[in-house]
Amino acid sequence: MRRITAFVVAASLTVFGLAACSSVPDSGPVREGLRSLDQGERGVLINPSGPVAGADQETIVRGFIRAGSSNENDYAIAREFLAPSYADNWDPSLGVLVNDGTMQYEGTDEGIAVISLHVTANVDENGTLTPAEPGRTTDVQFELARIDGEWRITSAPAGLILDRNTFLTVWTTRPLFFLSPNQRLVSEWRWFLNRPTLPTQVVRGLLQGPSEAMAPALYTAFPTGTQLTSNAVPVNDDTAIIDLSPEIFDANDEQMAQIKRQIAASLLAVGGITGFQLTVHGTPIDNEVTPVAEDTSGSERQGVYVISEGSLLEVTSDGMKPVGRIGVSVDDLEPRSLTVGSDGESAAVLGSNGTTYVTENASILIDERPGQLTPSLDPFGFVWTYSGTEPEHILATPSSREQRDFGMPWLGAGKVVAARVSMSGSRLALLVDDDETSRVVIAGIIRDENGTPTGLTTGVPQLWEEGAPIDMDWIGGSRFAVLSQTGLLGGSAKVTIGEVGGRFPQEAGAVAGGTGITGGNNRQQLRIVDDQGRLFAPQGGAGWQQLLSGVDVLAKIG
Repeated sequence: MRRITAFVVAASLTVFGLAACSSVPDSGPVREGLRSLDQGERGVLINPSGPVAGADQETIVRGFIRAGSSNENDYAIAREFLAPSYADNWDPSLGVLVNDGTMQYEGTDEGIAVISLHVTANVDENGTLTPAEPGRTTDVQFELARIDGEWRITSAPAGLILDRNTFLTVWTTRPLFFLSPNQRLVSEWRWFLNRPTLPTQVVRGLLQGPSEAMAPALYTAFPTGTQLTSNAVPVNDDTAIIDLSPEIFDANDEQMAQIKRQIAASLLAVGGITGFQLTVHGTPIDNEVTPVAEDTSGSERQGVYVISEGSLLEVTSDGMKPVGRIGVSVDDLEPRSLTVGSDGESAAVLGSNGTTYVTENASILIDERPGQLTPSLDPFGFVWTYSGTEPEHILATPSSREQRDFGMPWLGAGKVVAARVSMSGSRLALLVDDDETSRVVIAGIIRDENGTPTGLTTGVPQLWEEGAPIDMDWIGGSRFAVLSQTGLLGGSAKVTIGEVGGRFPQEAGAVAGGTGITGGNNRQQLRIVDDQGRLFAPQGGAGWQQLLSGVDVLAKIG
């Protein structure tokens, strides 16, 4: 087992020793931490015990960690385990290190204690969760001294250390919506304390903007410097009153409309809120109450397409029917794999000669490299192609064939099995075979104001799953489905659902002999094809039912 050792003290710990992981406060605004939120009663209340007289060093350290489950009175119970001179310096707002609950303690007579943790995830101070690579441990150091005859901690890791069960009890996840260059709303999942101050935390997250990983690819419409004027967003008669600083007046009419779209979509998931009103120092900006609502401007037409007996067909409730003139062009290319545009009027086809972009009026060969994977077709009209001959590069090509080559030096070891662009065009997902482990790496796609891709953000691993990878695709804008080998007799392919920055991965059943998967706007639109040409759809929580047979190729969408 590989081990990372990170001896850290309170002020210096930012990521708890994990290169791509950091942590989140147990209370308070997304950026500023727990200390600037009012300490109201939260939805889930845990009452840990304080230190007892005569406790040894191990008892004090373990008690301090357990006490991090309660943020009442600014973590008053946890601070009882700290030396008086240090209690005010410990900062719980820098994140949460989530572990599997097994903690090995090592101590010395010199007042140095080390806890070894099997980390499962890190949540940074902004609320973004990053899964941790399996099989690694992290060591965190505590320093202790006797104060009036009792052991107390004089130095501790900043942030919180919670086992996964406690974390899932005390924290909850919500989507925040930011804007892509074409003003489409794109969700980022954030973790917050499960307490009545959720509206405040959500609005603060919107004001702060996208996560560090996605900041070059997304933006918030709020003018720079806009802040809440108090530490709370009160809810009166199901209406959230959002009192903002005067910088909000710098927003023009178009920006204001986008700000309201962001808030309306983000508050929808909070619960108990039907609308909101923007004010400045108590004076309404306008007299209307804006209803919370799901944004549907980016909703795509979603179909299921297959190649059967050499023809491109759309799967409908009545069976399979031929696709119009685009289908004839696709058929001529003898596709090995393909992606159909969300409108059903274009396709990127991988055939024996390479990848061809197909519309009703044109058929353009754009990438002739060998060893290509199934191409992606983004909403801005770019075809994304990946070839194993250039493993750290991916190409984006418009119909004009002016290729753009983007390096991926952060990809690391392993073989890429699938490369998929999200339907919003904001994220790139790479499924990597990492020594019989399925690894998913997500990068943001940076674009100019015209939607032309100009670069990629650094990729961040979002899933490690046992078993060799088979295929993957997006579900909506922030979830993805991975098909991987189970290792069971018969070669079943298991389905794992992941979420960028949000909930922990969940298994969703298996299909014997599964060879390909295509996503959709939601989980019910997932489809799997097996090695016998049978098409499967979800049934119940983790079941799969056969829809039809005779499928040679299952197309992806977008």
